[in-house]
Amino acid sequence: MWNRFKQFPFLPAVILLALNVRLVTSGLTWIGVAAFALALLWFGFEFVRWLTSPPESSTDSGNSRGAPEEEDDALVSLVYFLSEPRSAEEDTIRGCVSSALGVSLDSGDGESEHFVMQLTAPMESSGDDAEITRFLVRIPEGAFAVLFSDRPYIENPTEFAGRTIRDKRLRNAIESHRAWFSVDLMESPDEQVDRATAYQTIGKILRALAGPDCLAIYCPELQRCNEFDLSLLEVLESSNPLSLFEEPTFEPIIEIADGDPRMAEAVEKATSRWPEFVREFESSSPEKRERFIIKAEFREDSAREYMWVAVSAIHLDRIEGILMNDPHELLDVHRGAAVEVTMDRLNDWIYPQPDGSHAGGFTLDVLADEEGED
Repeated sequence: MWNRFKQFPFLPAVILLALNVRLVTSGLTWIGVAAFALALLWFGFEFVRWLTSPPESSTDSGNSRGAPEEEDDALVSLVYFLSEPRSAEEDTIRGCVSSALGVSLDSGDGESEHFVMQLTAPMESSGDDAEITRFLVRIPEGAFAVLFSDRPYIENPTEFAGRTIRDKRLRNAIESHRAWFSVDLMESPDEQVDRATAYQTIGKILRALAGPDCLAIYCPELQRCNEFDLSLLEVLESSNPLSLFEEPTFEPIIEIADGDPRMAEAVEKATSRWPEFVREFESSSPEKRERFIIKAEFREDSAREYMWVAVSAIHLDRIEGILMNDPHELLDVHRGAAVEVTMDRLNDWIYPQPDGSHAGGFTLDVLADEEGED
């Protein structure tokens, strides 16, 4: 971040500030007014060039905007991956930011200290820069850039997601995004950038700008991504919005190739030892039975998913319980729904033991090994 601040156009900023002080204290002659106008144009042009200049260093992690290698130089930013390009209007951004932060904002063409204004890229900008719509947000917490792009954030989303992301939900979100927008910290009012405060401000702005077109949210500094859901809005407005990257938004869906011998062996072990689960379930108290869960296959047409069920009753040929997962592709069931599972769909089971460990979870060991290999 410091390397970026060193490129800030301080000279025109100082001249403009001096003329502004002179204007407030004793006024300006017509020559002073002309000088003030020229200084304002000079600063505006140099500021836009500074704002739109690409980072000096980047990684090859698949992030098309790059990320500095050292933590101190990391971009303080959060990014929404969108299903389609979004039309961005200055009045809309101003209204959302004003509502989110509780501040009154001007258009940027007056003398207000706090404003939202659209920036026009310099004439020499071309390529990817020409696809980005930029807004400058000046608020008490500092200067922020709100950037909208009608291109994917990652150059080749399908190839990148297929190579790096195991979770099917998140991989699909990354593969299907077609545009993005971000809120970036550009300047802090303090010499020492307070990242925590900056992220709180960014989180509140992103909450106000969220919509049904949001597929995922990404943090360049952490290089972490999570699938977007309305449940994240409360986290974005909290004192620690980055906590949304600590756990997956939904239970991860890890795919295993059909016919994998390790998985077949795990399922066989679960079905052969099923009487053990039934015996422990029936001998347990009602309170402990809530922790007896099974994994079963659910199907709708050609789609199938394996999900966990909290067992409520066991019959000879079927199991009753409450679905514990949010389906990814299935439409007829949802988390919290009462379901019945036939024995031929049983895939795995888990129950707690007196020493605090668990019995079962045979397929989980295979999935853990698969993730470890990757």
